[in-house]
Amino acid sequence: MLGFLTKNFLFNFSLILVSIILNWILYSYLILKKTKLKYSLFEKDSFAAWIEFIGAFILPTLSLSAYASKSPASNNVFIDFLICCAYSIIYIVLFNILKFTGNKIISFSHIYGNDKRIDINKEIFEENNTALAIYSTSLSIIFINIVKLFDIDTDYFMLSLLKISNVLIFTLISYIIYILILNNKTTLFKEVFINNNAASVTSFLGFTFAVQYILDNTISLQTDFIFIELLAVSMVSLLVFGILSVLIKYIFTFIAKVDFWKEIYLQSNIGAAIGQSALYIGIACVIIGFIR
Repeated sequence: MLGFLTKNFLFNFSLILVSIILNWILYSYLILKKTKLKYSLFEKDSFAAWIEFIGAFILPTLSLSAYASKSPASNNVFIDFLICCAYSIIYIVLFNILKFTGNKIISFSHIYGNDKRIDINKEIFEENNTALAIYSTSLSIIFINIVKLFDIDTDYFMLSLLKISNVLIFTLISYIIYILILNNKTTLFKEVFINNNAASVTSFLGFTFAVQYILDNTISLQTDFIFIELLAVSMVSLLVFGILSVLIKYIFTFIAKVDFWKEIYLQSNIGAAIGQSALYIGIACVIIGFIR
């Protein structure tokens, strides 16, 4: 028993080490570039920098290496390790490509209403834009959920693409609906880049995590893969999630006599934003509980 635990520990530790080294190389050259990470984290004590570092490096490295360890394996421990390393490398590379692409799209989105290009690293690591760091972490959660579904095995390759398409479709729909509702009074990008409102983006982070949790479980809980069924279950689950979120928030607002919108978007109340995030995640857990 002790020998098995030791071997398993060494196997996973080595896999995590490979993931850390590879992700650090890609993160340094693709994302950070000339940014002085050590200065921002330890000398400047930038809270935004720490959030970005956790969301863009630590979280994907550990979670994706964990998923890679579940990859198809043989009876030979060395072949097992090589297979898991291959998956880990692919996951890390894909994540960094998505992260790099996402940053580029944001940087050229002209948020300020002119031709000024947004320097994301400057906003986070120099200007201490906490809202942008949290928003970046939200995108990391989406990218992780997409990347972990990818499978290089020819028997499962097309299957993995269908699963990814399900996540992409409903993530995009959920995101658009969230933005449209928000646009009645403000915009998410205005809260991120102009107001630096960490509370508003914290609420968005909870919403993102809840949506990805639902989509992830609708896939993993399906015994026999049927794409149409997966689309239907995902759609119904997210529809129920939206209805319950609005209903429970209105009930709580009526009972507590508190205007969540004012607290989060006008007063930047982080506590209220965390409470709303907890509401989103709690409802997602209830929905998945029913599906089980």
